[in-house]
Order: sequence, then structure tokens, then C-alpha cells
Amino acid sequence: MDYPQLIIYFFDLIGTAAFAISGALRAMDRRPDFIGMLLLAGITAIGGGMIRDAILGREAAVLSDPAYFWMILAPVTLIYFYPSSFWKRADLFNYFDAFGYGAFAGVAANIGVQLEMNLFAVLVLAVLTGCGGGVVRDVILSKPSLPLNDELYVIPVLLGATALYLLNSCSFLPLSPERMNLWGFLAAFTLTTGGRLAAIILKLHLPRVDYHEREVN
Repeated sequence: MDYPQLIIYFFDLIGTAAFAISGALRAMDRRPDFIGMLLLAGITAIGGGMIRDAILGREAAVLSDPAYFWMILAPVTLIYFYPSSFWKRADLFNYFDAFGYGAFAGVAANIGVQLEMNLFAVLVLAVLTGCGGGVVRDVILSKPSLPLNDELYVIPVLLGATALYLLNSCSFLPLSPERMNLWGFLAAFTLTTGGRLAAIILKLHLPRVDYHEREVN
């Protein structure tokens, strides 16, 4: 594994841990046992990636690399044995979610570019990977899903994935394909996570549909 790929792999592992933490925090008010918390964290952490790999017809990385399992198990164990420390900072959920979202969306967009997909396909792949695990988690917990609320959730990943695609299309830049992939990934991660954090801190959101049913006389 060369240096640029190693950096992307590192971000993928950290994103897995971040999503695992967000999944465990999201489930804490349901008072799950250890296995329940581990399952919810695992679904959040690897659900989007498995959806991506199923679409692409490739083996899921989590099935061949045990590092992903340890990146889920370690934070879940910590949260399970010290729940009060994390429950006092339940707002951390959104920040871990933003980091994992940016990492996974960037990895997915990078895979799409390497497979020479068009821009639309790259965007779809990035959104599905970034949102997939969280949506499944929220359906299981019967909680409002973030992408379907009025939060600014999908727009940052669209901007990040577009930046990655455009950077990799710049053939005039004096960079090797490996370094181009790395810089594209870092741009996607920065824009996605940065945009999501800005939306959380500044309370930015998209306008809802203004619909009022007419009164029948």
C-alpha cells in the first residue's frame, strides 16, 4: 500500500470509529445491552460501506480486514462501561457523525472516480455510503433520520464529492494519479465535514415545504 492510499485507509478507519461512536451515542437513551449497542454501532459504521460494495459487486472491506471490527469494538466498549461520561455530552453525537460522514463520503467518491464513473454516479455513491448506515440505524431506533430533517446534511457531501471529481479531472496538474486521488479525497473530506460542522454550529438548515391544507367550508 503506497503512502497516499495509506492515508485514505487511515481516514477510513477513523471514520469507522467515529460512526461507531455516533451510533452508540444515538442508542444510549434506549438503554441497550452491550450486544445491542455493538450491533447499532456496527450498522452505523459499516452499513453505508456494505451498501456501496454490494452495488459495485465487490467484497466488503470489513469482511477481510479485522481492523474495522476493532475500530467498532473499542469505542463501544468504552461507552458501555462509562456511559455517564458520554451521556453528559450527548451533543457530541453530531460531531462524530460529521467526521465519519466526511470520511466515508470521501472514500466512496474516490472509489467512484477510480472506476471512471460519471459525476452523477460519484455523487450517488458518496451520498449512499455517507448516509446509508445512519439511516438504517435511525429506522431501527424509530428516530427521525438526519437526511430527511431540515438539517443541512446532504449538501456538504455533494460539494465535497464534486470537488473530488473536478480535481481528478484536472489533467494539467503536475501530480501523479495516486497523489491526485489523495488531494481529491482530502478536499472532499474537508468540504463535507467542514460544511456539516458549520451547519451544526450555525444552525443552518434548508427551508421546509410550506404547505397548508385549505379549510373546507
